[in-house]
Amino acid sequence: MKMRRHRVFLLCTVGLCVISFLHYYKALHYVSLLRELTAPYPNIKSFIMVTGFFWKERATPLSSASPEEGPLPVLRPSETRPRVQEGTGGMRAGVELNMAGEPRAPQPWVRPEEPQHKDPDPEKEDMKMIMWQPSSAVQQGMDLVRSNAPSVVVKKQEPQRASTPDPIMRLGDLHKRHFILQEDNKPYFIRTKAGALCFRQGTEIVPVREDSGAGKGKPTVAGVLHRNILQIAEDSGARTKLVEDSSSTRLKPKRGKRLVKCVCRSGWHGPYCGVPTMVYHSNLPTKERLTPREKPRRVINAININHEFDLLHARFHELVDAVDLFLICESNFTAYGERRPLSFLHLLLNGTYDYMRHKILYVFLDHFPEGGRQDGWIADDYLRTFLTRNGMGRVRGARSDDVFLINDADEIPAREGILFLKLFDGWTEPFAIHMRKSLYGFFWKQLGSLEVVSGCTVGMLKEVYENDGIRLRRREYYTMPNFRKYENDTGHILVQWSVGSPFHFAGWHCSWCFTPEGIYFKLVSAQNGDFPRWGDYEDKRDLNYIRELIRTGGWFDGSVQEYPPTDPKEHMYAPKYMLDNYENFRYLLENPYVKQPALSGG
Repeated sequence: MKMRRHRVFLLCTVGLCVISFLHYYKALHYVSLLRELTAPYPNIKSFIMVTGFFWKERATPLSSASPEEGPLPVLRPSETRPRVQEGTGGMRAGVELNMAGEPRAPQPWVRPEEPQHKDPDPEKEDMKMIMWQPSSAVQQGMDLVRSNAPSVVVKKQEPQRASTPDPIMRLGDLHKRHFILQEDNKPYFIRTKAGALCFRQGTEIVPVREDSGAGKGKPTVAGVLHRNILQIAEDSGARTKLVEDSSSTRLKPKRGKRLVKCVCRSGWHGPYCGVPTMVYHSNLPTKERLTPREKPRRVINAININHEFDLLHARFHELVDAVDLFLICESNFTAYGERRPLSFLHLLLNGTYDYMRHKILYVFLDHFPEGGRQDGWIADDYLRTFLTRNGMGRVRGARSDDVFLINDADEIPAREGILFLKLFDGWTEPFAIHMRKSLYGFFWKQLGSLEVVSGCTVGMLKEVYENDGIRLRRREYYTMPNFRKYENDTGHILVQWSVGSPFHFAGWHCSWCFTPEGIYFKLVSAQNGDFPRWGDYEDKRDLNYIRELIRTGGWFDGSVQEYPPTDPKEHMYAPKYMLDNYENFRYLLENPYVKQPALSGG
């Protein structure tokens, strides 16, 4: 009996030690243990990462087909020559992709610069990227890599180091410039002759019909779509009898009974018709206390960019009216620690993003964090920490009540939700966003939604999170030491809420949404911590295997999820810009490897 009691006591002690160790390990990385353990299979690393603790140097508990030599070419950042022969001999996909001449990961996106070794004329090179078309830049550009493969292999001698037009040579002080936030003076609200203050985009506007009184109650446009462009609403306002309220006389309306009401369009709610459906159906606890602001907030959106260029264009067009500044961070290292070309900088300098350049502040991360090779989460966290601290440190004129929003490049918030945050007082912080989840393209819609803590005010970012974006995304605000002081100083009680709901999406999360070549690049660039690291497996890097994953919606572990049926015509299927340019983004809107009867084009 005594032996049995000792055995039970020993087992309990060991179990307690294991749980304490796991909790302590996760606490070091600002990740909630319970949330990690209940996450879906792509994030199941809680137990596997424990094994990495005992093998710190190699981090290869899950090796590729060749147990020792396989992962090494990917693990080590040897830049060119030693990897040329290993890559050509050991990769089936490498023959088609032609990643042999240099480190494997950067090759697909450095291809537009390859002709620079043959043609020294820089003007011709710049013109090659100015004619940008969203899908062709990814699909046709990748095909170009394969079709011209022999020429890249022949040109082995230092393809990047000897390149004079390397974007970093033209960087100058671009990554050190400051950005002065300007006031947003656009007339978002209008006042009727009866005195009602209404949000212009969300209000039904009655046109002047002097010849016939029958049309008095008709809206300006019959069957107005839910997601109208802001400019269209502004133009239609000029043809109405509404009198715009000047900024000097527009005061916050008093609470109490309203004698006049705004007539809301479909998809807009509240006494001012300024609350979109995604907020109306959210868990915001202060909906009855929402009031329009006299002066709009400025919104700062921070992201780290790798090669998600199609999604970046969609983000810019979706948020052009809602965001005042985009902080975009690019590194010349992959999350795995290998050198890579500055592809976004190249596009920025050659004019591809001129339509949005006045709102872009470029952040350049020129080093890789110590310890990032052994533990990939160190590198992953550091990217967001550097982005926030460097970027916000160069912003001038920000107020404490301006909005800071941080996303991954594959997370695109919807315009309406961000406009609400910009124009209304009364919501609490921090806030998360419910996003529509999809895999490989918007055609594989995953069940539920992705809820990501994404933003707060600039004041809370500074005082509570110490200007660290990763703490905003991964730390509960009440675990931060200064949250109580911030509440006392501002008089605001912090309550986390989410824009949208699992049934009313407030954005899109398109995971692994690339061509097969783009997925290959992501595989070999992935950080050394999100186990299993599929880029270490040669068969997972095969382009034909990747195409089959896209066709079936399967995952790298061989599993296939259940997907609900989708239709490009459904609400919140994809960002509006992509749907408006359907042909350019067809590879993300329709499954390119399913026979044509599956989905009809736009």
